[in-house]
Amino acid sequence: MTPLHMLIENKKKVMLIEPHSDDGIISAGGFLQKYRKYYEYHFLLIAVSDLPLYHNRKMTRQDRLDEYEAYVNNFNGNWYRGSDPDNQLPLDMDSKLDTYPRRFLVRHIEEAIEEIKPDIILFSGPSFHHDHTAVYEAVIAATRPTARFCPLEMYVLENPTYVHASNPMTQFHPDTYVILSREELALKLECFKTCFPSQIREDNNYLSCEGIKSWARYRGMEARSEYAEAFKTYLRKI
Repeated sequence: MTPLHMLIENKKKVMLIEPHSDDGIISAGGFLQKYRKYYEYHFLLIAVSDLPLYHNRKMTRQDRLDEYEAYVNNFNGNWYRGSDPDNQLPLDMDSKLDTYPRRFLVRHIEEAIEEIKPDIILFSGPSFHHDHTAVYEAVIAATRPTARFCPLEMYVLENPTYVHASNPMTQFHPDTYVILSREELALKLECFKTCFPSQIREDNNYLSCEGIKSWARYRGMEARSEYAEAFKTYLRKI
């Protein structure tokens, strides 16, 4: 990624494209915390619905939106919802994006990119969850070589529940690491607990606080550090 210490006087824009409301904090919460003074954050949430959560109490769509708003505000970010009040994001299509016309999903993302003109895009990769694959493919389509605007850098996020699975399409080979101190990891976990209480799992689960910490330790060993988050470069222009 761009040397961030050089960007203080002229903040670059980071757009985080998330299929679901908790994907970003799980995958890149440490990055968001570590560099919050250096980048201007823009959040694009694709889908939220009234769905039963088998690990927690029943959550309404508004409950999930409230959690997401707290998360965006925690990072002083901007929440992009679209320009059309009759067709705003997030879509009420959680776990149903495979039934949503792909051309409309691509258009939502194209419009967001055109309006924000981000320098860097962070986005979820394909997985066995069809929502993730739909959004991943839509982002690729929206930033195709003939698009009117293309960012300087694009990175695919890692999500442990999806990439650490026995499925060839979910294989994740990172080439970029964000080193996290103990304090930065603690702040990530605190944000997760405070902003997304509905998503916390019990211990020995990938999405428990202990699971996320163990995952950061695993990537930290790869990066020759105590803790880290891993990313995969899709595009970088230098």
